[in-house]
Amino acid sequence: MTDGQTYYDGLIAQGYPADQALGYTQQYYPGFTPAVAAPAPMPVAAPAPIPQPMAQPMAQPMAQPMMGIDPMGAAPMGMAPMAMAPAGEKKPIMAWAAVGCIVVALLLTSIGLFGNSWLVVSDENTEQGSGEVSLGLSNMVVDCSGEIQEQDCIDFAYVLLADDMEKAAAEGAPNDPVVKGPIENQCENIYSITIQLAGDDQTVRSEAGDDRENCLSNDSAGNLTSIILWIGIIGVLTSAVMLTVSLLGKQLPANTQKYGRISSFVSGGIIIVGAIIWLLMKYDFDGNFESGSSFYTVIFAGVLAIIAGVLDILDKR
Repeated sequence: MTDGQTYYDGLIAQGYPADQALGYTQQYYPGFTPAVAAPAPMPVAAPAPIPQPMAQPMAQPMAQPMMGIDPMGAAPMGMAPMAMAPAGEKKPIMAWAAVGCIVVALLLTSIGLFGNSWLVVSDENTEQGSGEVSLGLSNMVVDCSGEIQEQDCIDFAYVLLADDMEKAAAEGAPNDPVVKGPIENQCENIYSITIQLAGDDQTVRSEAGDDRENCLSNDSAGNLTSIILWIGIIGVLTSAVMLTVSLLGKQLPANTQKYGRISSFVSGGIIIVGAIIWLLMKYDFDGNFESGSSFYTVIFAGVLAIIAGVLDILDKR
């Protein structure tokens, strides 16, 4: 007979309903399925009192049990019988820490996915009047706040990131100092401006074509990394559900909650691989840009997901 069955039979013997006994047992033995419960003990009839002589004093009445306490030694109704907990039972501190890590990893990956600081201008290449430029996985952001010629900065960035430069120049830029647009538009518009200025100079035209391809590599890297990170997010979310269900002693179809730690390892690895692929594919504009906070946030998220799997292994519940 297993420890779980012994614990379950003990609760039944105390008079607990089968469903409550099962719930309490599964708190200490997740996944426990009861065999035939031990029969409750048959009540024994109290012996007939022996007549006492009238002259003798009446026997002292027995103390009444305290209200709300089961005379059989059980805990009050609605509470788990803690006195029956298995000896040496460990609190699932590591398991809760694993769930916390996987939830934080999910949030950080989402922040990194939609963040616009994968590439930022290095400090030594920051130019006055050009605004603070940064790139996300698919967008470029130009922040003209604090520039002396703020409106000129906004107008230039608005045209540079527009789908149609001529239309954007004619309609004028909004007053918002932060201008955002697709990386692809910036690459194509700079190429178009360079070609117009180059005229018949084939050397400049060739260099402009190379710069365009290098610039578009950031867009390609961002698109591929976005797909990989979405897969990682789904995996991390699945792992969070599995670890939580396992911690609560519940079951998912096909007992899939036991794969939570594996999903955590795999998801963390996918997230880190996605960030590394972006690092290898991106173009830093001849060293003028460097990796920003969004990149490091995603790397940290992947590490946290792996740590969550390790903590779940170390848990002794």
